[in-house]
Amino acid sequence: MVIRYSSLAALLALGAAPALATAAAPAAAPAAAKPAAAPAQTATRANLIKGADATFKAIDTNGDGTLSAAELQAAESTVQQRRLAAFRARVDAEFTKLDTNKDGQLSKAEFMAAAPTTPTKAPNGAALVTQLDKNKDGKVTADEYRSPQLTLFDKVDTNHDGVLSDAERKAAAAAATQRPK
Repeated sequence: MVIRYSSLAALLALGAAPALATAAAPAAAPAAAKPAAAPAQTATRANLIKGADATFKAIDTNGDGTLSAAELQAAESTVQQRRLAAFRARVDAEFTKLDTNKDGQLSKAEFMAAAPTTPTKAPNGAALVTQLDKNKDGKVTADEYRSPQLTLFDKVDTNHDGVLSDAERKAAAAAATQRPK
């Protein structure tokens, strides 16, 4: 139960992470020009310049040292095509997983088999009280309720300025995807 509560708090604290990833999509275009298996480099100014220069060179198809609207459009089109192909591959994989009889169609039964079901275990408020009630008085105060959320926020706020920057959110989201489930 601790993991679920922490995950909920993480979602609340990091709620804008997916939006930030989407907003950073234009910056993702340079990464698309690199091989997928390339190891991650340390985030330094020099590496940023090196990557930007390599991407610029890849987009500058006529080699004139400038990027035209047509070159930028072609590069963005390539990125969009790659994203669409990756998305379609994920959708196809999900369909294949749901199509248990492998007939190329989803029956209502196959579709519903993937739908959430009623939990086998009823919610246990007493367990939550035990988890949150730090002074063991049998009640959860506002401070006790806030505590796990603030602990997670403080962990994500690595520079302790009371504000979650884009970098801190992205780092926390990346760390969350690295944790074993």
